[in-house]
Amino acid sequence: MSTLLLKLKLTPTRRIILSFLGVILVGSILLSLPISQLATSKAHYWDNLFTATSMVCVTGLFTVSVAATYTTFGQIICMLLMQIGGLSLISFIGLIALWGRRKLNFINMATLQEALSVSNTKHFRSFFYSVFTFTFVTEAIGALLLSFRFIPTFGWARGSFTSIFLAISAFCNAGFDNFGSNSLQDYVGDPLVNLTIASLIIMGGLGFAVWFDLRGQIFFKKHRPKIRFHTKVVLALTTIILLSGTILTFLTEYNNPHTIGNLPQFEKILASFFQTVTMRTAGFASIDYSQAQPSTMLLYILQMMLGGAPGGTAGGIKITAFLVLLLYAKSEIAGHPYTNFRHHTIDPLTIRKAFAVSAIFISTFIGGLLLLTLTDPGKPLLSLMFEAMSALATVGVTANLTPDLTQLSQFIIMALMFFGRVGPMSILLSLSSQKDGKEKAIHYSRSSMIV
Repeated sequence: MSTLLLKLKLTPTRRIILSFLGVILVGSILLSLPISQLATSKAHYWDNLFTATSMVCVTGLFTVSVAATYTTFGQIICMLLMQIGGLSLISFIGLIALWGRRKLNFINMATLQEALSVSNTKHFRSFFYSVFTFTFVTEAIGALLLSFRFIPTFGWARGSFTSIFLAISAFCNAGFDNFGSNSLQDYVGDPLVNLTIASLIIMGGLGFAVWFDLRGQIFFKKHRPKIRFHTKVVLALTTIILLSGTILTFLTEYNNPHTIGNLPQFEKILASFFQTVTMRTAGFASIDYSQAQPSTMLLYILQMMLGGAPGGTAGGIKITAFLVLLLYAKSEIAGHPYTNFRHHTIDPLTIRKAFAVSAIFISTFIGGLLLLTLTDPGKPLLSLMFEAMSALATVGVTANLTPDLTQLSQFIIMALMFFGRVGPMSILLSLSSQKDGKEKAIHYSRSSMIV
């Protein structure tokens, strides 16, 4: 499969889409094998296909729980699907090619760059190796920390396995666990579990370029490179979103006895912080979202839409794209000819990309939501909005709705998850016909419209 993808004369976007589709298909077949299914499992192929789609798209929604469906072998397949989904199959293919000292041509290198959202080709090979090293080391540290809680609880074998499963799921922002259908609700007040998983989610969602930039600040003291503007913006936005989200969740759910109302003060803060982190694209839950206040649900939908930083395992429109839109609107209202921020002028091409990505994302969300209201008209609109945004933003949190949806609605959810992971814009570009360069450059007479 890896050789075939590298030899096919396809655009980078189409290669990425085919790689995800291929892994989903193979994963659903492997999960359907008798060796992957518990004797008490009631899952059909449809459930396994939905699970494989959700795992490869690192979302977290499910129709059957992992713990009640899959054997240890099946759960190992689940971990592989989440790991491949988090870094993309193309990245693993590239790693194999580089390990074999195979020379990559321009189109193969472009595919790898697009898979990892890297624009600079300088030192790309070292960056590429560092992505995998950073991923596996971070997951190993996370699993080690989690083992201090789960080994005493479940024993060495199951405790170690559970720790590794959760570490991979958290860093890849997949949101799956092997506890059951309650996610992490039994650990709502556990600082070790909450903070470790939250840290893994944040590290996976910040983007690899940010972490490697920070690494240069820490380890290269003599020749310390200047921290990039992108890194500063991502860190500032992440801090603001996490802080404001924690405060708002704390206030809106403070007296709700079904979520955090009956918890001690520290656990209320911890739960509020954890929900804010997981809503940005992770999918874990330490409270029951079906019992949350409507205002909190709307807040979470907005947080899911924003997502994380580009170049990582997060979904959504990306926080940097949202900032660019706000800055552009501000400059237009003020009548400024350029979009400036902190002594930097935003490139017009970046503004156009932000608009395109946001427009396609919101249009896809509205279209998916409309279809869900038609296929499941009896379900509450707010719950359908929550589920649709959770799927499209590859978050995976649920208001306990997905298993109760019709099969047609579940197919729509799968399509939203796939769109959200691969990227609505990438899918549209891959389906568009290849036009002659001169035809693209045609400039017609100017026309004005009243807006």
